[in-house]
This record gives sequence, structure tokens and C-alpha cells, in this order.
Amino acid sequence: MRRSFEDPAFSDSISLLAYADQEVIGRIDSSMISSRFDGSTKAYLDWICVLKSCRHKGVAQKLLNTLRSMLKERGIDTLIALTAANEESQRFYRSVPGSVMRDTGIWIDIH
Repeated sequence: MRRSFEDPAFSDSISLLAYADQEVIGRIDSSMISSRFDGSTKAYLDWICVLKSCRHKGVAQKLLNTLRSMLKERGIDTLIALTAANEESQRFYRSVPGSVMRDTGIWIDIH
């Protein structure tokens, strides 16, 4: 993973860590998606996680709010995320201010 911070292929990615007592307790990763269709750039939320022992304390919301601020500074106005199919994940995303759950995600494996 550390090599990805030196790899230019990840230059349009944002990764943030949350710490408590000098220990990593949460992480969020996103990447930019440029569309030739409409000339827009959106962000894709690739990963957000918080240690189970640290959940329900606002850590994920703080990570997400920081990411949203950074994206806004870059002129990006839409963050797209696929959500996990478990109820805890669904509850979290429904609680995010300004979010709307719509469409259906699909995973296509390339073999």
C-alpha cells in the first residue's frame, strides 16, 4: 500500500486516516472519475472503514466530511459510492446529510 503513494497512477486519489491515541482507527479512500460523456469529474468513494470498537462515535462522519471538503476545493460536486449490503452500512449512508440512495450497483468481474 505504501508504494501507491509514490505511484503516479494514484495521483487523483485521496486517502485519509483517523487516529486515536496514535493508533489508526479509521480510513477513507476515494478516486476521481472523469467522464468524456458530459465533461464532468466526479469522485468515487472506494473505501470507508472504522474499527468496530470505535464505531458510532462520529469517526466515519468526520472522515467523510473532511473528504467532502477536499473534493469541494477541487471543484468536484458529486461523490459516488457503492454500499455494502449489510444493514449497518445502509444505516450509515442513509444518515449522511445531502445523500440520496438511488440506482443499483453492479460488480462485473473481468476474467
